[in-house]
Amino acid sequence: MNPSVSFSVPGDPATETPEAQSNVSAENADAFRWNVRPSDKDPSKRWGILVGAVLAFVLGLLLFRNVLFGLIGFAIILAATAEFWLGLSYKVDSRGASVRCGLSLSAVDWSDVKRAVADNKGIKLSPLAAPTRLDSFRGVFLRYGAERESVEQAVRRYLPNDVRLLEG
Repeated sequence: MNPSVSFSVPGDPATETPEAQSNVSAENADAFRWNVRPSDKDPSKRWGILVGAVLAFVLGLLLFRNVLFGLIGFAIILAATAEFWLGLSYKVDSRGASVRCGLSLSAVDWSDVKRAVADNKGIKLSPLAAPTRLDSFRGVFLRYGAERESVEQAVRRYLPNDVRLLEG
């Protein structure tokens, strides 16, 4: 008699109950998503990134006489520029706002947003009530891309009542 082992994966339609599936569907229908890839504006810069990464590989190989150091240099250049060539995926829903680039995820819940500042490139949602030197490290910056009006409408829809969208 062999015991049967089963695994359930959250979000897998085959393992979720109908109630959970309908909640997931309702949540996804409510979310506003868009993508921004800065390299689309100037695709030739991707070649510059590739040349820089290959140069880091060659320098690591020549200076340290080690392929591993070359690969580390190559990977560091690609990882540091991933936002440019890989692009960013944004999501605004009833819980909060998030931005994903590869494996990196930055998110802020609406209950944590104390300040929202819009400029010509996007909207900064900050958990800090007043501007400080930590602004660049805290919160989420939502780039407009080609969706400026839709992004502003989505943010205004979910922004807490005590927070105004300021022009900066």
